[in-house]
Parts: sequence; C-alpha cells; structure tokens
Amino acid sequence: MIEIFLKAPITEAVVDIRVQLPGDVSLGDLENLHTLIKEKYPDRKTRHRWEARIELKGLEQPLKAQQLQVEGYVFSTLDGKQVVQYRLDGFTFSRLRPYSRWEDVYGEATRLWEVYKTGTMPLVVNRLAVRYINSVEIPSKSFDYDDYLTAAPRIPRELPQLLQHFFTRLMIRFPEQGATAVVMQTLSEKQDPIKTAILLDIDVFSDVTGLLPGDARIGEIFATLRDIKNEIFFNSITEKTRGLFR
Repeated sequence: MIEIFLKAPITEAVVDIRVQLPGDVSLGDLENLHTLIKEKYPDRKTRHRWEARIELKGLEQPLKAQQLQVEGYVFSTLDGKQVVQYRLDGFTFSRLRPYSRWEDVYGEATRLWEVYKTGTMPLVVNRLAVRYINSVEIPSKSFDYDDYLTAAPRIPRELPQLLQHFFTRLMIRFPEQGATAVVMQTLSEKQDPIKTAILLDIDVFSDVTGLLPGDARIGEIFATLRDIKNEIFFNSITEKTRGLFR
C-alpha cells in the first residue's frame, strides 16, 4: 500500500507523451488550440529549440551554425502551478507544488491530451513518460546522508568527511515492464542557511511501437510507469526521511 504524505516532497510532477504528427500540422494549428483551454490556461509562451552544428575541415577554423526554431507553445494557469506544452513532437503536462494526488494530475493531463489529440490527429505515439522531482529538505547542515538516503554518496574514509556537493545519475532497466528509469540525486542549488535540500529526480519512460493515440493501453502503461516511480522513490529513502513528510 502506498503511503500518502501530508507534506509531500514533490516539487513537480510531469506527464509526457511523444508523438508523430501528420506532415500538414503546423505551429498555427497548435496555437489555435489555445482558444479551447484559454479560460483555465490564459498565459501563453512560445517554446524554442536551439540547433547547433559544428563542421571540422582539416586545420581550418571549425564552421559553426546555430538556429533557433519554434517547436510549440506553453500555456499556463495564472498562478503558474499547472503548465501544458503543445509541441510538434508531443504533449507535456506539469503540476508544480503543492501536489495533491496522482488521480488529479493524470486526470487533468488526460483532459488536455484529448484537446491536443483531437486538434492534431497524431499518427502514432512513440514514447510515454512520468517524471517526479522531489525536494528532500533535511532540517540540518550537518548530518549523515545514510540516515536519509539508501544510496547515499560516500567519501573514502581516508579523506575529510566534508561533502560540499554531489551528483549521481543511474539508468535502470525494467525489462518485464518495458520501461527505463533515470534517477538523479543532487544537492539543490537553492540552499537554506539551516536546512539541506536534496533533489531526488525520477524519470520513468517507455518507448512504444505502433501505439495508436486512442489505444486504451496508454492508461495502463502510465499506471505501470507510476508504480515504478513509486517503487524507486520508496526504496531510495529511509524511514527517517519518511518521517519528514508525515
């Protein structure tokens, strides 16, 4: 049974769907979708992507080319707590703190996905993902990381035990579920003078083949990805850490 925390450490929850769109879908089509969600998501921004190319030719100076491309639009609520991206390569919904529950996040993501799907008619879905960024705030500047993390960073005993910063990144395969997880742990750049914030970033995705946009398995796959995310989270923290969230 999943424990529900009164003080959930989730700073951002993300639902992501990558697709292949018909060739005639344009940025204008994505922009027009805003009218369908504008009442709840009035703010609009353009999403850009940088593309860079470097060519090496003998001993000459390398040739560099950069190009800024528009790939979609970002619509958000007035308080900035909920954000949706409609892009030429897919759809993303984000819920920022305060987090309520998965059913709320996935329910809103599904509603916004239906708007995107109806307006763009994707040919196929090729990737599904959930990502949860957690901030574990420890009320101390001096502590043993092993008390809070099951895979804590370690300094060789012969060296000074004064950890100033760390970053770990693991990629874990779940072959039975057809999923992969990228798990990152690091110290937050924004530090409190009396607290230590550790970011636990869990990104679980499934590369799918031949999945149609209306396939009921999309919901089943997301449920599996969420289960994997929970398994990673609860196996990454100790009982002492759980106590911080109750």
